[in-house]
Amino acid sequence: MAVALGCGGAAYHGEGDVVGVDAPASRITINHEDIPGLMPAMTMTFPARSAAVLADVAPGSRVRFDVVKNGDLLVVTHVVSLGRASGGRPGIHDHTPHHGGVVGMVGLLHLEALASPDGVVRVYLTDVWRRPLPLTGVSGRVIVGLPGARSELPLVVTGDTLQATGPPLDAAEVAADVRLERDSQPIEMHFILPLAGERKGGAAPAARCAAPEPRPGAVGRQPRCVLAFPLSVTTAVATPDGALLLVAAVNAGVTAWRMPAGELAFAFAAPPPRVVPADEPPHGDAASAMAVDRAGREAIVGLGNVLLRYEVATGRLIGQLPAPGNLVRSVAYTPDGGRVLVSVFSDPAAHLIDVADGREIARLPVDLEAAAVACSGDGRFAAVGSEAGAIALYDLVAGGAPRLLADSLRPVEALALAGDRLVSAGPDGVVRAWDLRDPNAPPARLDVGSAVLRIAVAPDGRTVASAGHDWTIRLHDLATGQLVESLAWHRAGIYGLAWAGTVLASGDTQGRLALWDCGDRVRAP
Repeated sequence: MAVALGCGGAAYHGEGDVVGVDAPASRITINHEDIPGLMPAMTMTFPARSAAVLADVAPGSRVRFDVVKNGDLLVVTHVVSLGRASGGRPGIHDHTPHHGGVVGMVGLLHLEALASPDGVVRVYLTDVWRRPLPLTGVSGRVIVGLPGARSELPLVVTGDTLQATGPPLDAAEVAADVRLERDSQPIEMHFILPLAGERKGGAAPAARCAAPEPRPGAVGRQPRCVLAFPLSVTTAVATPDGALLLVAAVNAGVTAWRMPAGELAFAFAAPPPRVVPADEPPHGDAASAMAVDRAGREAIVGLGNVLLRYEVATGRLIGQLPAPGNLVRSVAYTPDGGRVLVSVFSDPAAHLIDVADGREIARLPVDLEAAAVACSGDGRFAAVGSEAGAIALYDLVAGGAPRLLADSLRPVEALALAGDRLVSAGPDGVVRAWDLRDPNAPPARLDVGSAVLRIAVAPDGRTVASAGHDWTIRLHDLATGQLVESLAWHRAGIYGLAWAGTVLASGDTQGRLALWDCGDRVRAP
């Protein structure tokens, strides 16, 4: 929007409700009415001219504001509070920091924590809509961890925050385990809090992988360790070097975990706040699809009907692209990282989108509805699975009509590349491996025997893992078609499946993400 408006020196005046304030970044998100001569009513995040402009502004307030064009940007230069926002302020999904800290969600509550080098830790407690909660009767403690030292400190109500004071903190970041009790209910969250340098930080219900819960009668290989999220894991993906595992879970955003140890590294920045209908009940947010580019520098996260572009090394939000219509279903990068292939629900085509500006480069239709998508390693082919069961293989270099790969009448729920082979799977319980070099060759068929939701090809290109609703992960040898091992530990459907080097990560709808050591089965990349 800002780019389309061009340059100029005119000042414009608007009125609206403050959705979020990111003071350290000098940014404000406003659900504003029409701004005459500039733009229609919408929710938008603006940079502020200076931190002083936002000094007396808080989420949930009604404001009058001035905005000017500065090149391609719209900059807020003045804000005047008019009182409480219209309509209260339920109806805002906001996981951004309001105090410059790190935000985590426990049930329908938000915790925001921050630490300073002088040893002070502050914790803010807000409801699902980020409205401050009374702290009367709330008690707690924080365990602050530095290399070789841990301090357990009481949290004391100080104004609108819970505060603990300990020894000075001489590090770039500090681990802080916050444990509160409110109305006899425990509230716990593990934070990585930045103290210096480039801010990252993160929040998760667990600090690291723990020994798996015992399963009576369990046989065969078991997970080395398990991460416990309160709600469902929805998707997972690893960086090409296997050093980081990115996990999306309901109400937990996207967290990055150091591999193979399974330790929390940081969290991806929260998406911009968004307004929902005021009468809409609270519900969980989670990414439906993720992809990392071949260089491991950027990631695309599908959240609702938007695509969020992140810098992988820091979790910094680079930009937001509109998805082509409905909720994001599947995403894949082209090898050069400059384009992303996207499918959305209830759309009979996939869309090839320019990552830099969100421009649609090509529309790739299929029968019925587009499902899983993938791009070949040489950048030539884009594969689009359909609800009708066929795969449309588009030649992005030569153009023309797609080649159809048809061997099923059931939806193509998963696609992956293994060298010159395209691997597909769906609810018919068969994993298929198509030879992209031979258009007439039938696929190799690997009989799984149960509906498949996710597949992941090991870095060595020889082993494919598949999983679905029957709780079991199956490893097949792509060269021989042989089932080499079944992994049974989960007690729910598996929606996250990714290889991080020789470690297989699997996440289920009960929030358990298991790490399996498979170095005896697959070779390191």
